[in-house]
Amino acid sequence: MQNPPAPILSDITVIDMTEGVAGPCAAMTLADMGANVIKVERPAGDWSRPNDHFHVDGETNAQFIALNRNKRDIGLDVASAKGKAILTRMVRGADVLISNYRPGVMAKLGFGYEDAKTINDGLIYCTISGFGQYGPYAASPASDTIIQAMSGVMSLVGEPDGPPLRVGFPLIDMAAANAAVQGILLSLYGRQNGHGGANLDISLMAAAAAMMSGGFTRYLASGKVPKRQGNQNATLAPAGAFQGADGRYLTIAILRDSHWRKFCSAMGLEDLTDDPRFQTNAVRVENRALLDDLITPLFASKPTAAWLKLLREADILCGPINDFADVAADPNLTASLPLVDPLVPNVPRAVGVPIRRNGAYSTTQRPAPAKGEHTAEILGEFGFSGDEIALFLGNGAAFTPPVKS
Repeated sequence: MQNPPAPILSDITVIDMTEGVAGPCAAMTLADMGANVIKVERPAGDWSRPNDHFHVDGETNAQFIALNRNKRDIGLDVASAKGKAILTRMVRGADVLISNYRPGVMAKLGFGYEDAKTINDGLIYCTISGFGQYGPYAASPASDTIIQAMSGVMSLVGEPDGPPLRVGFPLIDMAAANAAVQGILLSLYGRQNGHGGANLDISLMAAAAAMMSGGFTRYLASGKVPKRQGNQNATLAPAGAFQGADGRYLTIAILRDSHWRKFCSAMGLEDLTDDPRFQTNAVRVENRALLDDLITPLFASKPTAAWLKLLREADILCGPINDFADVAADPNLTASLPLVDPLVPNVPRAVGVPIRRNGAYSTTQRPAPAKGEHTAEILGEFGFSGDEIALFLGNGAAFTPPVKS
């Protein structure tokens, strides 16, 4: 086993003023790369954290645990004068600030981009929001699901004759997080080369559009609105999901006409190889329904594993349709996953950042923190005296976790 990679961002301090998914994920990625990430929590706390940050309704709060590892946490009333004074000193000493508060909130607190730039003109200032910091929708509330709907993502998911469907995980939140990390790393490189600080405006809407760039560009060029395809591929046939005799599903994709000939040979369909209805991909797409009617019962005649073996031996793109239990039980798949120990009771593994650098994934150095867990420690690092820290804790400008009885 390779040793964990060196913490390449160990000299970078990040102020993480984010909640939920996209912002915490971006900050966590930087933390996994070794950055000193300080999560700033207001008295109400991150909305994705319940009172007991390890559990939600009696179950492990996996989302918070997964997206907040390798961070420290300072409890701060940023609406109070003393809290603002503390945050000002932190901003002065930071390299990056990430916020996903609704546009306008940071400015009202006195920490909008222009305010922060005055405090620290080399700061990389990154905001993540639904629609960006400008425009008529800027102040509108948004979430992954709302953006899936408004961006057109849901219009593409589902069966042709069924309702639009939501992708079953926060796809756009994660895409926005990745865009934020890219922007921050590029800006840090730019600052190192004399370009100063930066103001990064990341929106979930833009991230969603970027993921659909091919389809959206086709629409802009042709005016044709793409329709839901279910498990089919609009430009390839055969492609999609097929059920084996054991009830399991597999998916296939025939990319080239040479693959079609191999597919026919593997499936025992040699008589279809040169059938004019299926000889090229263009006519196969045109006659998709007829082709599916021919191969669907054939797939149903053998277990899925048998078909996968035959198709893989023929070098055909194929794979089983797995659920999480299937993935976790397959050592060939888990060998590819960035599984980490989150250092949390009853959670043996979590999925980390999918970057294997010099043969190893990043590891967990500290678990997701309790609200205000490192307040005194962080205040001391920013030069506040013991008396000042006691005063802040006494007047509520800063806070630590409540003492458990």
